[in-house]
Parts: sequence; structure tokens; C-alpha cells
Amino acid sequence: MKRVSLGVYFDCMKFSKFRFIPKIVSSCSTWLGARYIYKELLFPFIFSIGVVTFILLVNFLYKSVDRLLGKELPIGVVLEFLYLNLAWIIAMSIPMAVLVACLMAYGRMSEDNEITAMRASGISFTTILIPGIIFGVIVTVLMVYFHNNILPDYNHRARLLSGDIYRKRPGLNIEPGYFMDDIPDYSIYVKEKKGESLRTITIYNKDSRSIQTTIYADSGYIAIEGNTVLFTLFAGEIHELNLENLENYRRMDFKKHVITIPVDNLMLERRESARRGDREMTIGMMKEKVVKYEKERDKVLNKIEKLVNKELDIAAPKDFKTLKKIVEAAKEKNFKELSKVAAKAKNRRLNALLNRMKGEMSLAYSYQKQVNKYSVEIHKKFSIPFACIVFVLTGAPLGVMTRRGGIAIAAILSLIFFLTYYVFLIGGEELADMAFISPFWAMWAPNIILSFVGIYLIYYTAWEQTTIDFSWLFKFFKKERTET
Repeated sequence: MKRVSLGVYFDCMKFSKFRFIPKIVSSCSTWLGARYIYKELLFPFIFSIGVVTFILLVNFLYKSVDRLLGKELPIGVVLEFLYLNLAWIIAMSIPMAVLVACLMAYGRMSEDNEITAMRASGISFTTILIPGIIFGVIVTVLMVYFHNNILPDYNHRARLLSGDIYRKRPGLNIEPGYFMDDIPDYSIYVKEKKGESLRTITIYNKDSRSIQTTIYADSGYIAIEGNTVLFTLFAGEIHELNLENLENYRRMDFKKHVITIPVDNLMLERRESARRGDREMTIGMMKEKVVKYEKERDKVLNKIEKLVNKELDIAAPKDFKTLKKIVEAAKEKNFKELSKVAAKAKNRRLNALLNRMKGEMSLAYSYQKQVNKYSVEIHKKFSIPFACIVFVLTGAPLGVMTRRGGIAIAAILSLIFFLTYYVFLIGGEELADMAFISPFWAMWAPNIILSFVGIYLIYYTAWEQTTIDFSWLFKFFKKERTET
């Protein structure tokens, strides 16, 4: 059976007796076209999640490989390490996948003139956009739940495991003919190794500055029990030399000698910790922190207000520079209006006040930075998921306007918008952490800016119906490859 495109369907419907249907469906999203658009969005969305997640995971693995190599970690631990870090990677890849899906889906329908057929049937572009917005809302709700209930725990477990891996010492890897320095304060040389048996062993003890110990043995073997290394040696000699008195020298023969050496974190020790960073907390946990630091900050500000009002009879300024100018002016006024002795006495109090205010204001600023740090993370748990809706508003009209290009154009445009979004997001986070701007504007400004861009693109697409030719991108990259 030949497939009839959605454009033909709507073109035929235009001349049918059901002309009133487009007017009805324009106010809802349960029409046939909505289900069709959902299907068009779903495959590129899933495909994009897989591609973007794979790229970010490979990049993360490349940066983390030095922490994993040489640790002799079980494959299960390595897979757990990647699995736990997969949570924040997915949190980044899903908004980008929404943008790619909208660009590809609406771009494909525009290229096949299906958008034109819908609009010719009386369906407005905003109605065509509704399924995409609903799709974005659903993803946003799921992402808010993910950011608040799943991501913090995964980040916490990933941090603990990363620290455990970092502290784990490499396993004992004895290679004949080479010195082994994996054990602290000991240097070991083995001439031959047959299975578990070691032949012609030399052990230097480097932990003592007063006595130098050297052990020779014809044979032996090594065993590990927890964080303890056991050397069992046979037929050897122990030489001890007092470095402070070189005439004091001892030599002892043995048939069997056991050396017990404790080594911290030779095995991977898994920790449990209740302490969590800001990215390892739920919204409820962070709100408790915000309330706590706001109370501490307000206590300090009240103290500053009382001290400044008592000494200068004015309201306390917001920053230390302003207070310093006020104090300097008050000191000059004292010299003019008071006697020299009285002026010096009063100015000493003002200097003491200034020194104390410097510390108190610094403390209040530190508390404010803590408030901002946790407030930023609270807003981020909503702003990043909300970006899925924003990317629908920008991606859908861009897809209609670009038409041709497929996944290549979708990938390039989504990368440009995504990088722009995250540059604003990271910059805003830094400014908010330094208490330069409020956490709200730091986290929501990128969404607000791109929302205005999306609204303009929707208006432009709905009324101008102009397409954008991105073929120059292909020519540019082709030219670059030719020149190289």
C-alpha cells in the first residue's frame, strides 16, 4: 500500500465536507497531525540522546582514564564509575536532544511541504507548534524530577567512588630485573620470578634516617591480606648499618623471615559519607541550607547596623568602601571640631570600628555567597529542564525556515544554540556565586533571552514564511577541507 503523505491528506481535507475540523483542532492538540508530529519528534529525540550521550561519555572517559589506569580495578568498579557519572551526562544531553529533534522533525515536514499543506488547510503555525510544546513540557516535568530526585544521589555516589579510586594505591606489580617502589619506604629488587615464587630478592628499607636496613634472600613469596603486605623470605641475610655511627654494624642470617608491611588503601575501600556538596542535594536539603545561612548573615548584618548606628549615628552602608569614606570624613571632622586629645581618642574608636566592620562585612559576604551558591543550584534544577521548552520555541521555527540540511544542519545549529545557552549559564553561575547578581537572573536569563529569540522566530515564520538557505555551511566546510 502506497504511503500518503500528511500534506496530501490535509490538501484533500481542504475540499471535503469537514472544513470545520481545522478550526476545531486549532484550539487543541489531539488531532491526527499532532500524533503524526509526536512520532516525527520521538525518533530523532531518542537518536540524539544516544549520540550526544556517547560523545560526552567518551570525552569524560578520556579525561578520567589517568585515574583508572594502573589501579588494577575490577571491571565492575570501572563500569559502576561510568554508570554513576552517566546521570549528569544525560542531564546535559536531553535538552540538546530536544533541540535536535525539533530541528529535524519540523525541518523534514517543511522540506516535504507538509507544513505548507497544513497551513493551506487553515491550520495556523502556532497550532502546528503545540505538539512540540507539549512534548517539551513532558520532557521538562520528567527532567525536573530527575534533577531533584535522581541526579543528586548519583552525583554523591560518583564523588565518593572517585575519591576512593584516587586514594587506592596501585597493586603490587613485581617485574624481574626492575626496582619496585609501590610500597612506601621500601625498594624491592627481584632477579627472577617463577609463578608465585621469587628468586634472589633484595629489600631496602628507606623509612629510617638513623639505621639503614638491607635484606637479601635466596627465595620467597609475597601475599596481601587486606591492607597488609606479607613477605616470606628463605635463606637470607639482614644487614643493619647505624648511619650516625658507621662502626655500629650488624649482620644476621636467617632460614625463614617474615616481614609485615602495612600499606594504606592497597585495596579499594568504599566509604559512606553523610556530607554532601550543593550538587548532591535535593531542593529540600538546599532550602534548609539557605535558611541557615540567611539567619547567620542577618545576625551579622544586625550587629553591623547596631555598631555603626552607635558610633556614627547613621544607617550602616552596604559595602566597606562607603563605610571607610564615612569614617575618614568623621575623623577629619573630629580634628576640626574637637581638641587634639579628644579627637585622637574618638578617632581610635573609629579605627577600631573600621577594623571590626571589615571582618564583620567579610563574614556577611561569605554567608551571602553560601546563600547564593545553594540558591543557584535550586534555580538550576528548574531552569535547565525548562530549557527543553525554550529549545522547542527556537528549534521548531528554525527547522521550518532551514528546510534542507537534515541532521548536519540540525547538529550545527543545535550546537551553536546549546553552547550559547551554557556560556550564559556558566557565566551567570560564576557571577551569582560571587554575589554580583541574583541567583534568579543568573539561572533564568539564558532561558528568557532564548525565549524572546524563539518568539521572534515563531512570529517571523508564521507571517513571513521565509526560508533560510544554509547551503553555504556545506560549501564553507568543503572549502576548508579542500584547502587543508
